[in-house]
Parts: sequence; structure tokens; C-alpha cells
Amino acid sequence: MSVFISYKHLDRNLALQIDERLKINGIKTYLDVLDAESQSTESITTVITKNIAMCTHLIAVVSKETATSWWVPFEIGEATISAKRIASYRSSYSSLPEYLEMWPKMDSMQHLDLFIATYKNEQRESVYNRNMFESVGSVGVKSASDFHSTLKAKIRRGY
Repeated sequence: MSVFISYKHLDRNLALQIDERLKINGIKTYLDVLDAESQSTESITTVITKNIAMCTHLIAVVSKETATSWWVPFEIGEATISAKRIASYRSSYSSLPEYLEMWPKMDSMQHLDLFIATYKNEQRESVYNRNMFESVGSVGVKSASDFHSTLKAKIRRGY
């Protein structure tokens, strides 16, 4: 299980902070550091698609600048098609695009800590269920919608 961090390069500092906090908590991440100016669209698309396929979760860093990004919506779309666990992290008080309303919305490091706790709980359950039910073929992984519902509830409650 790993987390793909989607961001516009103007939001790189926040993306790096999120990346560091996840790594400190033992969570593998993929943070795109490609220079879009020096890469072809085809090669960027291939790298993004491959890395999203290998991740189980996606955090989209969203700011006013994200509205001009082509890549962040593409990455969210790729994650949606693959039924990944998706959450947004709003870096400013701009309104979020309506399509992001369906997933958990974070806007503080405390919310990120709730993401981390939910991620780790899901990981523990996955390992337990895989060991427990391996003989009957059940993978025991909660669905993405369960992850989203759980994290949204934690954010609403503040814990």
C-alpha cells in the first residue's frame, strides 16, 4: 500500500511536507518530481499511469493554482477509474471543484494525521483478513467507499 501525491508544481512545498509526514509514519509514497517542460506528454502520462496503478491511495493537493492544472485532474481521474482511496488537501481557502466533494477533504496537518490513522487501520485489517481468510480466497480489503466514509467521519468529529 502506498500513496500517490498529486499536486501542481507551484504547491511543491506543501506536497513535500505531506510526503515527509507520511514517510515519518512509515507510509510509502510516490511524489512526482518530473519536469513537465522537459518531458513529452506521452512519457509523463506513462509514468503517472504506472505509478497510480501501483498505489492504493491518492492525495490531491488543491490550491487556487490547481484550477489551471491539467495533470492533477488527470491523476484524480486515473485514481477514480482504478477505485483508489482518494482525498484532497486544500492548501488555501479557495473553493474546491464540485467533483472533489465526494471524497474526504483535508485542510490541516491534523486532518492528515486522521488520514494516516485510517490508512494504518485499513492496512492492519487487510493483513489480518488476508491471513484469516486466505484459505477461502477472500482478500478482506475494505472498499474505497468504506475508507472515504470512515475518513470523512473522523474529519467531521475531529478525531
